[in-house]
Amino acid sequence: MKRPVEQLDLDELSRLCRFVAEARRRFPDAPHPEQPVAPPGADELDKDPAAALRRYRQLQACHILWRDLHGHDDIATTGKAVSALATDCLNLATAAAEARVRERFGRLTNEDGQSLRLAIIGLGKLGGDELNFNSDIDLVFARDGSGRSDGRRPLDASDWMRRVARELIALLDPVTAQGRVWVVDTRLRPFGEAGALVWSLSAMEQYFLSEGRTWERYAWLKAAPVAGDLETGGELIDALQPFIYRRYLDYGIFESLRELHRRIDANSRDREDDIKRGPGGIREMEFLVQSLQILRGGREPRLRCTGFLPALAASTELGLIDSESGQRIQTAYEFLRILENRLQAMTGRQGHRLPSGSDEREKLAQLMGCASWTELVEEMDDHRQAVRTLFAERFREPESVPGAARELWPVADGLDARLKQLGFEQPEQASADLEQLHDALRRRPISAEGRQRLDRLMPALLEEVSKHRPPDLALDDLLRLIEQIARRSAYLSLLRERPQTLSRLVRVFRASDRVAEWIIDSPQLIDDLLDPVHGLDLPAAPEPQKGDQEASLWALGRWRQAAFLKTALAEIDERLDVVDVGWRLSEVAAMILHKVLDLIDPDHAPAVIGYGNLGARQLHYGSDLDLVFLHREGSVPVRTVQRLISAMQMPLPGGRLFEIDTRLRPNGRAGMLVSTLDSFSEYQVNKAWTWEHQALIRARWIAGDAGLEADFENVRRQVLIQPREPETVSRELADMRQRQQRHRRESTTRKLLTDLQFIAELGVLLKAADHPDLTDARTTPEQLDLLAQAGWITPDSARELARDWMALMRMRHRNWLLREASMSDMNAMEDRVRKAWEQAFGQPGPA
Repeated sequence: MKRPVEQLDLDELSRLCRFVAEARRRFPDAPHPEQPVAPPGADELDKDPAAALRRYRQLQACHILWRDLHGHDDIATTGKAVSALATDCLNLATAAAEARVRERFGRLTNEDGQSLRLAIIGLGKLGGDELNFNSDIDLVFARDGSGRSDGRRPLDASDWMRRVARELIALLDPVTAQGRVWVVDTRLRPFGEAGALVWSLSAMEQYFLSEGRTWERYAWLKAAPVAGDLETGGELIDALQPFIYRRYLDYGIFESLRELHRRIDANSRDREDDIKRGPGGIREMEFLVQSLQILRGGREPRLRCTGFLPALAASTELGLIDSESGQRIQTAYEFLRILENRLQAMTGRQGHRLPSGSDEREKLAQLMGCASWTELVEEMDDHRQAVRTLFAERFREPESVPGAARELWPVADGLDARLKQLGFEQPEQASADLEQLHDALRRRPISAEGRQRLDRLMPALLEEVSKHRPPDLALDDLLRLIEQIARRSAYLSLLRERPQTLSRLVRVFRASDRVAEWIIDSPQLIDDLLDPVHGLDLPAAPEPQKGDQEASLWALGRWRQAAFLKTALAEIDERLDVVDVGWRLSEVAAMILHKVLDLIDPDHAPAVIGYGNLGARQLHYGSDLDLVFLHREGSVPVRTVQRLISAMQMPLPGGRLFEIDTRLRPNGRAGMLVSTLDSFSEYQVNKAWTWEHQALIRARWIAGDAGLEADFENVRRQVLIQPREPETVSRELADMRQRQQRHRRESTTRKLLTDLQFIAELGVLLKAADHPDLTDARTTPEQLDLLAQAGWITPDSARELARDWMALMRMRHRNWLLREASMSDMNAMEDRVRKAWEQAFGQPGPA
C-alpha cells in the first residue's frame, strides 16, 4: 500500500516531523532528503564511529521517509529499507567494536588459527525485515568455537565476545548530542536480563530443548542473522527450527495460545489509543498469523517465513485464512503500519499511542493524507474493528456441552439408564466399555493437565456420538482411540478445541473400521483428518536425508499414511472415483520407490518395472508391489535392489512402506533378482510362458534408470505384438485361471473382476499383432474399448462389461473400506461375464 501526501516540501516536512527537524538541526550540511546517504567510510569510522553512525542512520532514515510520504515505496519496501539501514549500522558498529577489543586484547582465533567473530541474530521486526521507522532492535548474541586472544592481556572466547557485544551496544544505544543510532534490546536472550549476554551455540540449543517457552517460539519466528558471523547465526536458527515448528500439528499449544490471547485481550482494553497493543491493533494481527505459523509450520514449509506479509500470503494460499479475510487483514495491517511509521516520524520517538493534543492530531492526519483528524479516526476504526472481529472469532471459547452429556463422564451409577435415554441400542455394553476405559485411565500416570483435558473432551465426544443413530456404532473404536491418546494430551486438546475435527472423527469412525484402525494405530493421522491446507491434493513427499536413512524412511512412512488416509476419506465422501483412487495410490508407491532409491544409491539404480495393479495404476489400499528389476550391461546392482527391498519392507511405526513381490521376474524365484535388458528380452521372446506375456500387458517403468524406460517399452511392445495361435493361448489362460481358483479363495466381486481381466487380456494377446495400439492399454476398460474397435468384441458388449468392471471395482473398494457397505444384486453381471467368457474362450467359465 502506498499513501502519498500531496504538496509536501522540505520545510513542511520539518514542521510536521520532529525526527526530520532534529536531524536537520544536528546536521545542517545534510543533503536534501530526496537524495540517499552513503554509509560512512573507513576514515569517518576510525575518527568517531559513534558520530558517523548517528549521522548516517538519521539522514538515511529521512530519505526513506521522504520516499514513503511521496508514494515512491509501499510499506513493505519501506520496512525492508529501514531494516537494511539497521543492518548496515550493525555491521559497521560490529567492525568498530571488534577493532576496539582487538586493540586492547589481541586477535581472537580458534585452535586452527582462524578468526572468531560474534554472531548477531536479529529478532522481531528486524529479523522479519519489516522494521519500524523509529523502533528498537531486538538482538541476541551467540558464538561458536573456543579459543584465546593473542594480546598482552589475552581473553578466552566467551569474555572477548562479551566485550564486543558491550562495545557494540555502547556505539548504538546511548543518546548523545548527535542523537541515537538505535535502541538495542537484548532481553529476548535465554533467561532475559538474568542470562548471559553471549551464549554458545550448544548452550543455547540445550536451553531451548529443556527450558524454551511458548512465547519464545513466537520470538524466534522472526529470526535472521544480521551481522558478524552470519554462518554461525544461520546454524543457530536452523538448529532451533524443530523447537519453533513442531513436526506435527501442534494442537497441544491451543491452550497456551488461548492464554496468550487472554493476556493480549486484557492488556488491550485500556489502550484504545494504542495502535499496536490496543484492540484490533498490529499485535492482534501478528498474533493471528503467527499462531498459524506455530501450529502448522512444522508440516508446511511455506509458513516458515519471517515477515508478516509473506506469512499472511502463505496462510491465505494454503486456505488457513479465507481470501476475503486475508485481504482485509492485509489492508488493515498496511494502513496501521504506515500510521505507526508516520506517528514515530512526527514525534521523533518510539511509541504507538495516538496523540491527545489537537495540533499533533492534525499534523498526523495531514501526514496520513486525510482532510481531518475525524476522517483519519473513522478510517482507522474501520480497520481495527475488522481485525478485532477476526481475532475474537479465532480465539473464542468452545461451546459448552449440554448437561445430558456432562453426566456421562466421569462414569457413575445409573449410566445404563442415561445411555438408553440417549438412544443407545446396547446401553449395557456401552456402559461397560466406558467404565472399563475410566478404570484403565484412572490407574495410568497421566498429568493433571492431561486429566483436565480428558474430562473436558469426553462429554463432548459422547454428545457428538449421541447425535447419530445408532450411537453405539464405532463407540468401542472411539474409546480405544481415547485410551491410546490419553497420555498425548495435545490430541485431547485438539478434539476439544476443534469441534469440527471431533465431529469428523466420529463420522469417519462410524463409516470405516479400516480407517479407524489406521488412526488408532497411528494417532498422528488425526492431523490429516481435517486439513484445509491441501484439500484433495497430497502434500509434497519429504526429501530423503542422505545421512539419516532411518529418519528418511520414517518420514516417507508418515507421508504414505497421510496419503492413504486422505485418499480413503475422499473415496468415502465420493469426491474421488475408484479409477482416481487407484491412480493416486499407484503414484504414491512410485514416488516412494523413487525417494528410497535416491536415499540408497541414486547413481547405480536399476530400472524398476511395476507389474500387476501397480503397472496398471489400479493399486488398492492392501496391494503389495509386483516388481522386476532391469539394468544395462556391467556391474549388476544386486546390493542396491536388496537394500531397496529391505527398506521398503522395514517395520515402521505406521507399518511397512510396501510389501514387495519379485516372483514375476524371469524364471521366478529361481531366476536372477536383477536382469539385463537383453537377457530379459531373450527370455520373453524364447522362454516365457503365455501367462508371463499376459503379466507383461500391465507392466510399465516406475522408477530408477529412466534411460531404460523407452527400451523396456520397446521390448514389451515387440513381445506383445507377436502372432499367437488362438487355441493354444485360450487353453493356457483358461488353465491358468482354473489353477488360480483352486489355490485361493475369491469373493464374487474379485472373481468377476479377474474373469473380466482375463477376457480383455486374452483379446490383447490375440489381436495385438494386427492392432499394436492395444499394447498401450493397461486397464480392462481401455482394453475392451480398443478390442471393440478391432472387431474382437461388439461395442455394446464392451460398454456393458466396462460398466460392470467399474461397478465391481467400486464395490470392492467400498466393501473393503466401509463398515456397512451396500450389497448389490450381481446376478445380471455374473450372467454377462459368463457369456463373455464363453464367447472369448469357447468354453464354460471357471466355476
